[in-house]
Amino acid sequence: MTTRPGSRGRRYPDGIGLLATSVIALLVSLLTGCVRPLPTRVAPDRAGVAQAEARRAISGEQALASDSLPSRTVGIPPLRVAAADTSLAALGYGLADMLMTDLGRSSQVQIVDRLRMDALLRELKLAQAGLVDPATAPRVGTLVRARRLVLGDVTQVTGGQIGINARLADTRSGQVRPAVRATAQLEEIFRAEKELAYRLFTEMGVTLTPAERAAIEQRPTANLAAFLAYSRGVRYEVFGRFDDAAREYDAAARLDPAFVGASLRGRDARRRVRLTAALETAGAASFALARVNAPVPYSPSRIGGGVAEASFPSQTVTVLITITTRP
Repeated sequence: MTTRPGSRGRRYPDGIGLLATSVIALLVSLLTGCVRPLPTRVAPDRAGVAQAEARRAISGEQALASDSLPSRTVGIPPLRVAAADTSLAALGYGLADMLMTDLGRSSQVQIVDRLRMDALLRELKLAQAGLVDPATAPRVGTLVRARRLVLGDVTQVTGGQIGINARLADTRSGQVRPAVRATAQLEEIFRAEKELAYRLFTEMGVTLTPAERAAIEQRPTANLAAFLAYSRGVRYEVFGRFDDAAREYDAAARLDPAFVGASLRGRDARRRVRLTAALETAGAASFALARVNAPVPYSPSRIGGGVAEASFPSQTVTVLITITTRP
């Protein structure tokens, strides 16, 4: 084994010398900013992308035109709920979600992505059910790129029935078509929603194929309690509270294990919670590494037996490390 003279008259093996060189290079790199943060690979978050798109749309609102939108591009904000029974407060969110699914069954109708709609409503502070009305519809429709918006409300009527009213607002002309209405017992709310969807198709002049009708007739659940939990999940999601949304979706899936949509939405909401945590962690890590990589002003001091010399520019630090070995 060959040796070289070490500091203070001692000798150390070549392997130790190589280690010393590597340690010196690493420390100097850290202190002078040569080491950069490693890229953090985080899967894209569709909700985050939608939020960024909503902000860009609002900032460039003056350049957007509604006259170029196809007549059957449709957005569906949450329906207003007027009911003495507070347990029904979230129903307008769940019914709007179901209408998105059913109207989207037709190849002739293009539904605005719910994440884009949610993001824009949050940015405009209109996420509360019923805040999108004939006065705000033209602006909301232009921003989400929808020629028409479905504006609706849910009311309790005599005999324990629920009434659903919907109007079609044209975002280009500002005109609102007369309301279409469906009524049913609360336990038959799904039938009323289907009836309303068919009437909206008629208002838009859409002729459905037999396959499209069969798809619309499918009911996600027959369990009212499960659907109310699902509706609360949708409401939390509209407000960006994905952890609370996941809890409600899971509750809906427990109440009705066959409610596949609830299970899928719960899984998606939990994924967004994890993504948010990962992005926050990545941001904190990048901030910490940026602090490490920041230029270090010269300050004479001793570091682990080494000496910081003043023979270099003030934005760098030279670290001399002494390694001794036993004879």
